[in-house]
Amino acid sequence: MIKTMTTDKFEHKAQGWDSPVKIEMAGKFVREMLENFKPEKDFKVLDYGCGTGLAGIEVAPLVKSVVFLDSSRAMLDVLSEKLGSLSDIDSLSPDNSKVIHGDIFKYVTKDVDMVFSLMALHHIEDLESVFEHISRNILKPSGVLVIGDLTDEDGSFHGEEKVAHSGFNIPELARQLEQSDLEVETTYTYNTMKRGDKEYEQFILIARKAEKN
Repeated sequence: MIKTMTTDKFEHKAQGWDSPVKIEMAGKFVREMLENFKPEKDFKVLDYGCGTGLAGIEVAPLVKSVVFLDSSRAMLDVLSEKLGSLSDIDSLSPDNSKVIHGDIFKYVTKDVDMVFSLMALHHIEDLESVFEHISRNILKPSGVLVIGDLTDEDGSFHGEEKVAHSGFNIPELARQLEQSDLEVETTYTYNTMKRGDKEYEQFILIARKAEKN
């Protein structure tokens, strides 16, 4: 969902993206996130790799404002349609929601209390640069990063589609985060998905920016 590219590989997937499976997946992630960290009402949050906004829209009523960021124009077009149909809800008014088309480096305002990302990071090649940017240029001191993604898998989850990472080795991911002064507070597997005769595990990881920054 968030990979710098000249073509939009989600162009033909966006309209049918909000399937019952995807909606359930986003709901599980948000519930798990809130079990571990409850955002405050005055928080500004950023949904990184937001897609059609399934997670961000759920979080919106709990916070002051939401930034939706994704590199897929097609996915954001679907999101914009949804936001327009929900414009009567204060939590999703034009004043407190913003949609950004591009990669994470387009956001350079150090005013975000929480960044969360569901099933987007396995599309990103240079995670160390991403984590460094989030830590140095986006999160406030003591800000929180929440990741939901796949644990190590054999590459079969995406079939023939090529992605940057076939899931993640959690200790290695934690090491990368800590190199960017993002201290891992909690991580565990919270969901198992079945595709045919295979099972794939999803983990949640919560890291906090060191106050010294």
